Amino acid sequence: MTVYVLIQAGNAGTHWTSLFLRGISGEAKSRGMQLVEAESNGDTLPPEFLGAETVLAVGASFLWTDRTAKLLRSRGIRPILVGCANQNGLLASGFSVADYERATKDLLDYFFAQGRRRVALFGVSSDSSADLLKMKAFLRYRGGCFSYNDIFYFRGQTKNLCESMVTMVSRYDAVICANDVTGLMLMQTLKDAGIHIPDELFIAGFGDVTYRRNLPSKLTIATLDCVSAGRNAVDICSRIRRDPSLSYITIKMRCAIDVRESTANLPFEEAIDPPEQTPREEYDLFSDAPLTSIMLAEKIIAECDELDIEILRMLRAGRRNSDIAETLHASESTVKYRLKRLLNFAGLASRSELLSILSSHF
Repeated sequence: MTVYVLIQAGNAGTHWTSLFLRGISGEAKSRGMQLVEAESNGDTLPPEFLGAETVLAVGASFLWTDRTAKLLRSRGIRPILVGCANQNGLLASGFSVADYERATKDLLDYFFAQGRRRVALFGVSSDSSADLLKMKAFLRYRGGCFSYNDIFYFRGQTKNLCESMVTMVSRYDAVICANDVTGLMLMQTLKDAGIHIPDELFIAGFGDVTYRRNLPSKLTIATLDCVSAGRNAVDICSRIRRDPSLSYITIKMRCAIDVRESTANLPFEEAIDPPEQTPREEYDLFSDAPLTSIMLAEKIIAECDELDIEILRMLRAGRRNSDIAETLHASESTVKYRLKRLLNFAGLASRSELLSILSSHF
């Protein structure tokens, strides 16, 4: 079996891509698979890829990823996107990605717990699929307490961007940087300007855990594991080849919060979202309870994709998470994540409550 990897042109030598490829090559080797790599601008496909069933696409640009996925699908090839989540209409058969949205929320929860509530999102690239997810979570946090005015976009000159924060620092008491390199540069720029970290400003970012284990750093980060993302992408490829009827598989990896000096070494305690306790009448358009129940059931179903529906069918049949995962060729963590997402979305406290509402109307 051959694993085909298509890399965004010009990105093969970047740090992130090298980590993804390390995971891909290591997993392919452990499974006895051959590896074929090539670069592409997203408009053309190398001749050796024309007979492929699946292709792993590795790139940082959302536009390149979208263009490449469409190109592959037009040739009857199923794309598996590495480091990119299912969003904004991307069409692919697999996604291996860090849970950037949850990590952004975790960092914001951490800041709020420490009394730091004036937060900026810094160094965002509008063409980065990962940064788009961070921005979405940032703007949705607590019903929208932040705005686009609190987002600082990367325009090709990180030094100039960091210097601009010097004049704006009084507006904020915490900053989330889109990556650890930008975070480290910002810390140095502010230090040179006489701004004390963390007394005046908390700073956190996103970074890869594999090299950080051996790298002394003062920056608090939401840890990424790009090597594992590469390994998971190969696993998705194998599952889809074994069962072509699978529409798609998503593997999301949780980002741990690694606390350092940039946030005063204050411990991170994972918050558990409580079930909705506010009386429903304050939010319902109708006082008729059966009608309200139908509306909630329709709302939940509208949020589900095909995989969610299959998970709910099996859960209603009394199947366990492990059995569901095995049948659907997905990971057990994916099954748990999707069920928890639906519970949080619907404001329900338990699976039995979710199944009761759905079973009553569908």
